[in-house]
Amino acid sequence: MSLLIFSIRNVFRKKSVSLLAVLGVAFGCALMTFLFSISSGMEKRMERTFNEVSGQIVISGRDSIFGGMLMGMGSSTIPGEYMDVVKGLPHIKEVFGQVSVILRPEAANVVMPLFGYDSLGDMGPAGAPFKNIIEGTVPSGPNEVIMGKSLKEYMELLDIPYEMGGIYRFTVTPGDNPYQFKELKVVGIYQSGNEILDGGFSADDKLARDIGNINDGRYSAIVAQVDDLEHVDAAVKDINHVTGGGKSLQVTVPRELLVPLKSLLNSLNNFLLAISLVAVVAGGLSISVVMLLSIIERRKEFGILKALGWKPGDVVFMVMVESVSLSVLGALLGVVMGYAGLSLAVKYMAVEIALLNWKVVSAVIFYGFLVGAVGGLYPAWRAKNTPPADIMRTL
Repeated sequence: MSLLIFSIRNVFRKKSVSLLAVLGVAFGCALMTFLFSISSGMEKRMERTFNEVSGQIVISGRDSIFGGMLMGMGSSTIPGEYMDVVKGLPHIKEVFGQVSVILRPEAANVVMPLFGYDSLGDMGPAGAPFKNIIEGTVPSGPNEVIMGKSLKEYMELLDIPYEMGGIYRFTVTPGDNPYQFKELKVVGIYQSGNEILDGGFSADDKLARDIGNINDGRYSAIVAQVDDLEHVDAAVKDINHVTGGGKSLQVTVPRELLVPLKSLLNSLNNFLLAISLVAVVAGGLSISVVMLLSIIERRKEFGILKALGWKPGDVVFMVMVESVSLSVLGALLGVVMGYAGLSLAVKYMAVEIALLNWKVVSAVIFYGFLVGAVGGLYPAWRAKNTPPADIMRTL
């Protein structure tokens, strides 16, 4: 214990040198904290969407965008009679229709979806936006909508903030006239966990039908919820059989469509990990250089300690403790710096994409410890081999 205390006290003997080493690791760990937090945030959003669409089967027009993943966006509509047919199939516990149309804000060159539900009276199907309002109220007027939290963040990132209670003008395309306008009032913010739904507006289907000129009884997509993931494949076969899927319809499983995106996200996470490790290794090199310079300057000290009876292992232990202590201090400072960077990013970007949790903090500190241990190996070996007799002759 006394050797450990003595070693830690040595860390602060030369403050300028120690500060240089700590800062070298801190900058690397700050970058690691920042990138790891972003990676964890994206992974959480993807996992949340993945879980939200689990067990869902989407029936949409053959020409729907992204294989029906966008709830029939941009496709021809399908008759609502399919809902009654699908409801009677085994393992189907819920079926609902959705009307999807495109809005073009007058003040921005972007497009955004509006999802309409015909069961607003009972707050819609399970997982619907109306059951996940985090601010405001359910639409009650003819031109009222609620806005997904993700869409709100993205618009703020584009410096086009949409506030609850605000009235905004959109270009709509009913019939053959693409130059009509609609003023919509945002009365609530929702977060369903499904990034597709949270990236748009939601409202009563009457409003969506009016904007998209879609007749009653027709839908952009019909969504069936299966009672268990094990029954998805069987339910898809049954739906294809009763609807004649493959001719004018397509039956897709959103969860399966997300698998390639999840693999892409994993590749991106590995890339961010590689960048972070390069930065931390650079910090570890600064630890190694600083410790090596310290060993050269303290040759007399090591010679005297060995002459007083210190074993080579004691010297190695002392140097390794000093190296690891500097690195862990740098890692802790790096976490604080990374958190400050994340706070600034969220403040100015208005997108809550990062997630700093104990898993991220533990990983950063572990890598900091590892870098300190590896960076101290060679200096410790040099210190161990300091010949006490040669040193004593120079005193």
